[in-house]
Amino acid sequence: MSSDDHAALEGWMATGTPDRQTVTADWLAIDPPPLEGVKIKEIRPVATSNGYLTEVFRDEWGLDGLPVGQVFQRTMYPGAVTGWHAHVRTLDRLFCSVGSVRISLYDGRKASPTFGALWHKIAGPLRPSLVIIPAGVWHGVVSLGPETALLLNLVDKAYAYDAPDHRRLPPDTEHIPYRLV
Repeated sequence: MSSDDHAALEGWMATGTPDRQTVTADWLAIDPPPLEGVKIKEIRPVATSNGYLTEVFRDEWGLDGLPVGQVFQRTMYPGAVTGWHAHVRTLDRLFCSVGSVRISLYDGRKASPTFGALWHKIAGPLRPSLVIIPAGVWHGVVSLGPETALLLNLVDKAYAYDAPDHRRLPPDTEHIPYRLV
């Protein structure tokens, strides 16, 4: 901080905490998610003569090297909360194409170097992102804003009707140091 900045702050009632840099001059995110195995791909929509085209997933992005076993969508009314859930074997790939959501992740894997870490990402068509969530990472989603959100999930293993790979906790569980509600 320069001496001019110090002098200017002396007249303030409180100086506050300075923001840290989160994006480059090209508006690309600087910090990767702080959870082992979690990846994010911010996607730039392409303007066309009649709207925008936004890619959702490409193998060549090299995010996880796993197949896409099933694609499904979930609509979420304004303020809707999914609650916390995790998988034993399944990898989730979340993409919000309509509305806006906050995706919250908690690393519940005791052997992970980021065990206990918490991370959040706000996603939607204004800042499209694909969030890769490995097995063992608890995640919950909250719909933000006044419109219904549409969340796509491109899982590596299709849902097993006879033996679902889901573990669930309520949105206000005491096992995770963040309440979704």
